[in-house]
Amino acid sequence: MTTTQETGERIARPMASGPDGPEYLVQLTKTSRTDPVFLQYEPAHVLPVVFVPGIMGSNLRDKSKERETVWRLDNSPLGPPVGLLINKMGENAAKRQKVLHPARTQVDERGAVPKKSHGSVDNPKIYTERGWGEVGEGSYHAFLCLLEDTLNGPRKGNGDGPTVGQKYEELQKKRPPGGERDAPWRPIKDAPPPTEEEIKRTGDWLMPVYACGYNWLDDNSVSAERLAARIQEIIKRHHDGVNSFCQQVIVVTHSMGGMVARACAKLPDMDILIAGVVHGVMPTNGAAVAYRRCKVGMADEDWLTSWVIGHSGKETTAVFAQAPGALQLLPTQHYSPGWLEVKGPDGKTVEQALPQQNPYSEIYARRDRWWALVKEEWLSPKDGQPIEWGDYVETYLDSAVNFHQTLSPRTDYHANTYVFYGADTADETIKKTRINSFERIVWRMKEGIQPAQRDELSQPPAQTPPPGTPQEVFSMTPQQVDLRGLTPEHVKGEGYGAGFWELHAGGHDGTGDGTVPASSGRAPADCDRVQQVFRISGVEHEAAYRHATAQQVTVYSLIKIAAQALPIKASTREIAQ
Repeated sequence: MTTTQETGERIARPMASGPDGPEYLVQLTKTSRTDPVFLQYEPAHVLPVVFVPGIMGSNLRDKSKERETVWRLDNSPLGPPVGLLINKMGENAAKRQKVLHPARTQVDERGAVPKKSHGSVDNPKIYTERGWGEVGEGSYHAFLCLLEDTLNGPRKGNGDGPTVGQKYEELQKKRPPGGERDAPWRPIKDAPPPTEEEIKRTGDWLMPVYACGYNWLDDNSVSAERLAARIQEIIKRHHDGVNSFCQQVIVVTHSMGGMVARACAKLPDMDILIAGVVHGVMPTNGAAVAYRRCKVGMADEDWLTSWVIGHSGKETTAVFAQAPGALQLLPTQHYSPGWLEVKGPDGKTVEQALPQQNPYSEIYARRDRWWALVKEEWLSPKDGQPIEWGDYVETYLDSAVNFHQTLSPRTDYHANTYVFYGADTADETIKKTRINSFERIVWRMKEGIQPAQRDELSQPPAQTPPPGTPQEVFSMTPQQVDLRGLTPEHVKGEGYGAGFWELHAGGHDGTGDGTVPASSGRAPADCDRVQQVFRISGVEHEAAYRHATAQQVTVYSLIKIAAQALPIKASTREIAQ
């Protein structure tokens, strides 16, 4: 434990209710300090914070081999989870299909946890009990520690230690570097600062920080049930009706975790057990990048990360097509229509942009067009554990359709919801700091290298016509285009070798956080039940909660929600030395 300054009266408040009554955490001081620490005897009024990670943010293990790790996000001495990178670099499409299947995996709670105490935690084992080992260390643990220190650190009896209000003010001074990233939060609605009463009310709560991982390969409806059970378990743990009272929790989410939490809040009684929700970088209406990665992998987007998620469309599809959770990230029926387009060499749209009305029937369930979501052959990689086309459409894709239909973007939010999303400015003076996203996916046709250009000694075939007009290429099947799962793809023709037409999957075309486009991140603003939506510059999707401004708006939102939580029961307070 650390030492404290030798000034100020020291009063410690209860941290939790143990089998023998309230428990207290008190920091040690030098032996020269002899003034007493007063233990404030009162029931602990508990308002836990439950963090829900994004897709791929939970550790997974094999169900049949309890000790076998499937997806582990522990940090390495170099920082990032290099072990996961090394493990996945050696896995082809077949291996990925066998290992990463929702029915063969489960949450792994054995991940790394912090070694130092923070906030209400005095023993690292408590982190495991609170679910921190279920979620990615590098992505989330620093943020969870920050919440513990901000919300519960002032309860330790440190003499002149900071209050919650002082911790909040200290956090507001943090600024990420560079350009417009020093700008304010840009709330869409009026955002008055916390009042003294709201800050005091937050300080009255004990707010232990939990994490709830989930099997992100599985249907988000199943994950919502797991979150509901965890919330009920947490409330029961902190409510004995004598030494501690706990009636609600606050939920904080990242990315797809927001969709899990929204589905959870619709379950019976859960809207009452949840005091409020903070959503960070949530793909409310889906993200077009999910389609792109299923088609061409991530090799041209992020070469290093592609070895984990999928270097090519073959590797990505082998997992994606059998994972309802991943399919539920596709653009929904509420996403802007016409987000998929094929343009000819003249830059004009070939046929019409899709979808016109229904992305499921027009794009995701088609097997007769090369630009459709899934190439059927990729469902059966050599030496894999293949799935049939019917299973993909009628089981896994249908789960995405059903889930999307259960969540209305205009109504299905908890009544006390706060949101932040990433969207940079178009100001040319700070263009280098912009973080772009895929708002739409545009395939561009280009003329490939003709034989005469490849070999000056050879003679081009006389008047050999190109292999199809743009309209004919648009209507080709996956087999005619001979898809490889990389960009560019090629349309082969007699005498043209690798192909006359090149099909290039377009790059970023809009602002956002690198994954979720601004339009999808901002969508909750259209719902009256959402209290506030913050637009933040410089937020990267995976690292969202490591961004100073995102941390600020999250703590701001927690204070506002805590002020509206079910009332703390009145109690008689005694001061005992």
